[in-house]
Amino acid sequence: MKLVGALLIILTTTVFGWEFATRLARRTKQIRYLKIAFEALETEMVFGMTPLPYACEKVANQLSSPLSQFFHEVSKKLKEEERTARDIWCNTLEKWKKTTDLEASEINILNQFGQTLGEQDLENQRKQIRLAISYFDQEEKQAMESQKKFESMYKSLGFLGGVLIVLIML
Repeated sequence: MKLVGALLIILTTTVFGWEFATRLARRTKQIRYLKIAFEALETEMVFGMTPLPYACEKVANQLSSPLSQFFHEVSKKLKEEERTARDIWCNTLEKWKKTTDLEASEINILNQFGQTLGEQDLENQRKQIRLAISYFDQEEKQAMESQKKFESMYKSLGFLGGVLIVLIML
């Protein structure tokens, strides 16, 4: 019975370690997809002259969850509600940020971008998109470094932490 309990403890802590490591990888991937999303948004708005609700819808169709959910929700609310694009973006972001692995710095970039959404002419909006993309480049580099540093550590700590707990309990 003790052996089964010990194995369960080690298995559980190992799973936690792997989950933390996986979150690092998902964060890096989501930042990369955000860059792609903003490049697609720029293409739709600037070159395609697509209105914002439809541009967000097209971007959402190119992404996977959870990013696609965000752009779908923004698109839907822009079509249905009589509020500013800025309000819709920021309110949707506030609700959506709980479903993602992004950190506060990336959420802050999205929020800052949302503050200018629909408030400027097309050329200035393009500059804001380019600025957001450059910030996401920096965040992606930091996320990759963090992933390299901590991914294997989390995996090892999960297993070794479980072994330590079992040893202490004996």
